[in-house]
Amino acid sequence: MRHLARPRRALWLVVVFAIAVVATVAAVAVAGLKPADLTFTPRSEQDMTNIDVGRAFAKNYYGAPTAVAGSGATGTWATPLNLDSNYAREARSVASDGTELLNDKAKDSDKDRDNGNGKDKKSTGLKAIVLDVDDTTLTTWNYELFSNWDFNPTTNAQFVGLTGTTFTGNLFPATPGMLDLVDTAKALGYAIFFVTGRGDAQHAATIANLVNDTAAGFADITSVTLAGKTVPEVDAGYPTATAIDTGHGGFTDGLFTKPPVGSYPAYLDKPEFCGPSIHATPAVSCPTIQYKSGTRAYIESQGYDIVANFGDQFSDLLGGFADKTFKMPNPNYYLP
Repeated sequence: MRHLARPRRALWLVVVFAIAVVATVAAVAVAGLKPADLTFTPRSEQDMTNIDVGRAFAKNYYGAPTAVAGSGATGTWATPLNLDSNYAREARSVASDGTELLNDKAKDSDKDRDNGNGKDKKSTGLKAIVLDVDDTTLTTWNYELFSNWDFNPTTNAQFVGLTGTTFTGNLFPATPGMLDLVDTAKALGYAIFFVTGRGDAQHAATIANLVNDTAAGFADITSVTLAGKTVPEVDAGYPTATAIDTGHGGFTDGLFTKPPVGSYPAYLDKPEFCGPSIHATPAVSCPTIQYKSGTRAYIESQGYDIVANFGDQFSDLLGGFADKTFKMPNPNYYLP
């Protein structure tokens, strides 16, 4: 295979493209984004971004201005991610900022140890980073084109690596800059944890895409045929995460996938986290902010200090239990 570097989701081809008409202000506009109010009802066409225009801007941003959306013969979803695009440059910029922080914090820890100040978890070396998966460590641009920005759980699962329950190979490349960041974090001694909204049923396939097929217990796959196109199978090559008991599904590999309703671990059964969802009648799926913040709280309860939390959605980042958050670029969808 080639080593490269979601319940849906409201279509959100970002407003920044409507107001940032020159590339030089794009980075500033992205930095100024904030959570969206999905209850807002436009009073005028001027309150919206034209969907076709938004798609065109997205293609330009990803360096694919002539891309053709759709799964048909003319679709260009199989074209490799453009690593010279504005998207790739912005992703690498965020990763660079994160790497700078991790280096600085590692130096601080070394100074604490040299001075004999190893009394609390902030200075014991149990420093960690948490990373989301989709469009934080793996980029799903090829699926947005394939699906024409219309999420379908069956076809999305095929890109994740599953046809039904059979592993058929992964299709998502590593997000630009993030493989280097995680490699650096590992080398500096940080614990690595992945926290995703993907369900437990996609746990092994996610490990296969993040690391490699054999790490997930699968036979090595070198190519994937989908919709009449055969493309290289993708193993992103991330280092293995830090072992930890996730409290459900028997998983101990450092990847937290979301358990099914009725199977939430005890550490999420708190009023500030998933307790209200667990005890609802009937029980319902825990919202992303509560699920992910509760998971981070659990990680910190195991003696880790989460120095940095990386995500492409505000719901990946809100809720605390991380010293600093980093927002990865993603104009394609919005998960509250």
